[in-house]
Amino acid sequence: MRSNQSDIIIVGGGMVGLAMAAALADTGLSIKVLEKNKLSELSQTALSAQQKISPADYQIRVSAISPANQRFLRELNCWQQIPSSRIANYERMFVWDADGSGQIQFDAAEIGAPYLGAIVENQLIQAAIYFQLQRCSNIEIIENCRIKSLVTNNEVAEVVLADETRLGAHLIIGADGAFSSVRQLVNISCSQSPYQQTAFVANLLTEKPHQNTAWQRFLRTGPLAFLPLQSPNLCSIVWTLDQSETGKIENLDKIELEKKISRAFENKLGGVQLVSEFRGFPLIKRHADRYLSDRVVLIGDAAHTIHPLAGLGVNLGFQDVLCLANLIKDQVDKKRDYWVDANLRPFERERKTANKITQEAMSGFKWLFGSDSLPLTLLRNIGLNAVDQTGLLKQQIMRQAMGQ
Repeated sequence: MRSNQSDIIIVGGGMVGLAMAAALADTGLSIKVLEKNKLSELSQTALSAQQKISPADYQIRVSAISPANQRFLRELNCWQQIPSSRIANYERMFVWDADGSGQIQFDAAEIGAPYLGAIVENQLIQAAIYFQLQRCSNIEIIENCRIKSLVTNNEVAEVVLADETRLGAHLIIGADGAFSSVRQLVNISCSQSPYQQTAFVANLLTEKPHQNTAWQRFLRTGPLAFLPLQSPNLCSIVWTLDQSETGKIENLDKIELEKKISRAFENKLGGVQLVSEFRGFPLIKRHADRYLSDRVVLIGDAAHTIHPLAGLGVNLGFQDVLCLANLIKDQVDKKRDYWVDANLRPFERERKTANKITQEAMSGFKWLFGSDSLPLTLLRNIGLNAVDQTGLLKQQIMRQAMGQ
């Protein structure tokens, strides 16, 4: 086998793409990961994470990682690489409706769990997996590269990089994000539906401690979430706003913005102080019409993107990884061709269905809480309070969200 030939090429070195490589590390397959950025610079991120840092040093892109996906990453020896000082476990979640008295509180203690999930900076998760992969002799990471073409035939799948380097493999895994080059190059169409909203993210200090609680208030213009970070008065916020409100908030100065955030949050945690940039990302629901092409499979955001109101995005991506890795391992053990569509079809059936259901559920929540219809407002308030009073149902919701 030539040096430019491998068993699997993973395009995309984000959290999901690197996790895919880590999940296949023990198969003995030769794997190349292609990433457009310079992953080796993550060493600086990991180094600073070990040190005592100021609130302004925290990254603004974070994820709420479910206990199930924490276990998965721990099994890959990746979760352990994240400094415990940067993992913020949240024990409770409090959700309330801005229009009315509807509210619901989830508490891990109700199901005998230590916590509901953990808030971690995306870059630290990526760095942790990257460093674990450095120990794997069968995995090669090629950074600072872009693919310009991809062709497949009965014998091989081949990518051509921007510098004309040709790399062949039995299987290409596209984990290169929402604007996936792999998806486009193999002509997999993708349905898109803009949410007509922008998600603004930032880190801020709060006057009152966050109490290891994830807070979310549903406003007509979109939900505002305060997610706890390790410091007791430091939160990551995700404020999703309708397009009609986006320009208004982008033009505010820092003091006005802090006041607006605090008011929108009903001063639950007192006054706030921004300690980072306030950055917006347009929200679009995407779903690939198929996850498979000849010798090509899509995972993570390359296959689907979702509204962030429940923080499920990367969790769905990690579940894609787990499902696909288990399937490939089974095919390898049985000495079958793991790159054949027919053998990959169970992955597509399982994950496409699960991701579609979750997407539609989140779209339904967005519509329900974004409506100013009086009957719907009454209905959702009654519903929130009813579920809050129903212990068994609430416990089932928590277990489902935690992956139990």
